[in-house]
Amino acid sequence: MKRPLFNFILAWSVFPFVVSLADSDWNGRWRLDVEHSSALDGWTNMDVEIQTSGSEISITHDMRWRSTRVLKTNVVNTRRTVKIPDFFRIEARHMAIYAPKTFSATVSSEWLDGSRALRVEAELPVEVSQGDATIRIYSEYRMGEGGETLTLIELRSSRNNPLVYRFRRLPVGDSSRP
Repeated sequence: MKRPLFNFILAWSVFPFVVSLADSDWNGRWRLDVEHSSALDGWTNMDVEIQTSGSEISITHDMRWRSTRVLKTNVVNTRRTVKIPDFFRIEARHMAIYAPKTFSATVSSEWLDGSRALRVEAELPVEVSQGDATIRIYSEYRMGEGGETLTLIELRSSRNNPLVYRFRRLPVGDSSRP
C-alpha cells in the first residue's frame, strides 16, 4: 500500500525536472532552409524563435523581404485556449485576406509525441472580397533528432495542400541577419 504513494510522490517530484528538459530543446532560434521548404511567397527569408516558460510558448516570426522586416510574436498556452489579438500568419503579406481592425484569434495548443511536436490550432476572423469569414490554421512544429532541426507543417482550412518549412537551429548568440 505504501508503494503506490511512494511512486506518486516520486513522479511529482521528478515531473518539473522532466518538463524543464523538454523545454530546453525548444528554446532557441531557427533559420529557414529555403531550398528544402515551401515557397514563402512575398518574403525572402524567415527565422523562428521559440521560448518556453511552463505552459506558455512564445513563437516569434522574424520575416524579411529586401530591407523590410516584420517581427511578430504569438504566445500560446498548452493548458488553456487563448485569445491572441493580431495573430501572425506567415502568408498574411501575400494573400488578399485581411484581419478586421479589431480581432482576436482563438488559439489552442498541446504537446504531442512526448513533447517532440507542438500542435497550434487557430481560428481567425478575416475579411475577404466576399465578406467576413473564419479560417482555421493547423500548425505542427516537429523537433528533429538531436534538437538541431525543426519542421513546421501548416494546413489552412481554405487550402488543399500543406506548407512545409524546414529550419536549422542557430548557435546561441547568432544574431546574423537571415
